[in-house]
Amino acid sequence: MGDIARATGLSPMTVSRVLSNRGSVSEAKRKRVLATAKRLNYHVDIIARQLRAQHTFQLGVVAPFQGLVGTVYFGHILQGIQQVLTGTDYHIALFDSLSEDFNDVRRCVNLCHERRVGGLIVVAPELSARFPETFANLQMPIIVVGSSLGQHGISYVDVDNYGGACAMTQHIIHLGHTRIGFIGGRNDLRDASQRELGFRNTLAKHRLRVVDEWIVQGEYETRKAFQLSMSLLAKSRRPTAIFAANDQMAYGAIDAARVLGLKVPEDLSVGGFDDLEASAEFVPALTTVAQPMMDLGRVAARYLLEVLNAAEPPGVMHKRLPARLVTRSSTAPPGREHPR
Repeated sequence: MGDIARATGLSPMTVSRVLSNRGSVSEAKRKRVLATAKRLNYHVDIIARQLRAQHTFQLGVVAPFQGLVGTVYFGHILQGIQQVLTGTDYHIALFDSLSEDFNDVRRCVNLCHERRVGGLIVVAPELSARFPETFANLQMPIIVVGSSLGQHGISYVDVDNYGGACAMTQHIIHLGHTRIGFIGGRNDLRDASQRELGFRNTLAKHRLRVVDEWIVQGEYETRKAFQLSMSLLAKSRRPTAIFAANDQMAYGAIDAARVLGLKVPEDLSVGGFDDLEASAEFVPALTTVAQPMMDLGRVAARYLLEVLNAAEPPGVMHKRLPARLVTRSSTAPPGREHPR
């Protein structure tokens, strides 16, 4: 800023006001400062600003790298977070909840203090994870994304997984299907358990029998769902419809049907959950449940910024975003009975 002041002939205070966008400065002076700053390749020294303000501008995003980072779900959440932080002084630090051993309380606390993290966004923690409660007890700002953890004292933003699963199951039943299979996600994630519960309860509501051998765990993986579907659809008595707990497993089920000579949706209806971009282009276009993944990230980031910056920070937030049924061509009324 001293270089810019000398080059423009203005005071350092005037330069500071322009670059921080605070205080009253004439339009002519503002343009002169900004043009000189661009010519001199000026940029903000975040570390220096933090030291002066005695405040950290770093938010930790905690997620298990294996199995989550790299997925469309995590990418959309991260994009939503970044949209909110763009234009602010805050930036993201990624933490692997598995390799950093976040369930070790002492190591977890030391790590965040060493990295000067001001708040945490925890994405899709396992049901057994203890660290969100640890940080809530330490009064570190924290919000969980994609799970409530069943803890009333911890803020979270989630999707109505139960309601979305009920809507998909209801749709399949209304088409006339009574023999319905289910491919579930990971048992250690709350969203998976909520989707299966919605499926089971909707069948019970319509007095349809839950066939245990038609309920399998695909772990949210396409390949595993394909293998399980090959076995499920080769049974002498098979379902006429399958609800997969995410779109990628639905792809696997459709591929298995093709290999076995079954047509979708004539011989088998298939529904998913997520509404990935590829699902509308898939053949056949996938009926699914859309969840607002990017909004999850936006809500979480806005909440943390409010906690960190508001004169009167908000209390614990429990927010559940709606899921929406999207009907396409992969589901239809049941056709002819399969001869096997």
